[in-house]
Amino acid sequence: MSIGEIYDWIAATPGQPHAIGRYQFIPDTLRRVVTKVGAKRSDRFTPVLQDMLADVLLADAGFRDFVAGDLDQQKFMNNLAGIWAGLPTSSGHGVAGNWATITLAHFRSEAAKIHPS
Repeated sequence: MSIGEIYDWIAATPGQPHAIGRYQFIPDTLRRVVTKVGAKRSDRFTPVLQDMLADVLLADAGFRDFVAGDLDQQKFMNNLAGIWAGLPTSSGHGVAGNWATITLAHFRSEAAKIHPS
């Protein structure tokens, strides 16, 4: 599908919970990151494009600062959980009533592979 076809599908299905693609973008977030990377309505929603869009969200969460050691693991994890509802906050819970789909221990273990805190 193209980005335009996805936007058209969103418009044609109001009230439906939309979680789009590999990273489960919600419509407002999708529009924002598509604009940020300069993608067009005619661009295909390929895995490469989806990765580029997710990179914007990782940057928003402070990925570079985390890798550099300028952002602690707890803050980075909380930032990520605010973007992807399936990730736990540093307290082990989800955000805004969402259930975390992985354990806090697993999340911490994976984050430590990027940068040990």
